[in-house]
Amino acid sequence: MRPLPALVSAFALCGLAVPVLAQTAPARPRIAVVVVTLDQVRQIQLEHGLSTLASLGDAEWGRFTLAEPVLAPDVFASCKDERAEGKLDYCTRFYLTRAELAADAPPTVVVAIDDRPAEARTRHGDEMRVTCYGRGVLPADAAAQDTWLWPHSAHVHGVNAWNRDRDALEACIKAAASEAWTGLRQPDPS
Repeated sequence: MRPLPALVSAFALCGLAVPVLAQTAPARPRIAVVVVTLDQVRQIQLEHGLSTLASLGDAEWGRFTLAEPVLAPDVFASCKDERAEGKLDYCTRFYLTRAELAADAPPTVVVAIDDRPAEARTRHGDEMRVTCYGRGVLPADAAAQDTWLWPHSAHVHGVNAWNRDRDALEACIKAAASEAWTGLRQPDPS
């Protein structure tokens, strides 16, 4: 009969430890995300990008808290014809570095959703390109901030492809959010 009191004591200690563990969980970063869709993006790619972003901002299972962005996607309307290997970086950062944001505002990130790059990086013919921009003049992690997603990743058996997409988009956004504002994007052509 001695194991029973030891078992009750163990459960009591676990019951006391749970609130302490819950209090030590790290807070999720709060990030304002502006989604800009480029002209070449297809509907299935846009839907996948938006649903992946929504899952990352899910109140219960998400990886960060999505804040309401101060900037509307229309601010970047002149950038929609550009491509990541072209002038998209300059155009997006031009408007981001000039945006008037409160000092205590959460980091603002632009997520540009595009069709696949000229040379696909995977074996999936329908991959899409996602590029994330923060308020810095240069990317904090260029490899993470220019990534690809596979629109059918959530439809295949298993979750490895879906988790890869979520991890890639999370890394893209977090790297862009870590960029510090260092001044206006130069050169200014005007």
